[in-house]
Amino acid sequence: MRVANIIVETQPGKARSVADLISGLKGVELQQVESDHKVLATWCFPEDQNPEPEGVTEVLQAMTGEIVGVALVDEEERS
Repeated sequence: MRVANIIVETQPGKARSVADLISGLKGVELQQVESDHKVLATWCFPEDQNPEPEGVTEVLQAMTGEIVGVALVDEEERS
């Protein structure tokens, strides 16, 4: 299993609603709502997947227009 720390940038004032949305996704663990437009989370995914920020952003933006972008901060393997 691979684990990535992600930063989700949102529209101003939308961090809390985005945090509620993404915390319900399989493999996502909410870490903190850092401001009114930034959410920190940890995302666990299978080893055979290699997430790209553009792809993750695209998928999350399809769920809600409140998400502006996603950055993968770091990534590690866990057994």
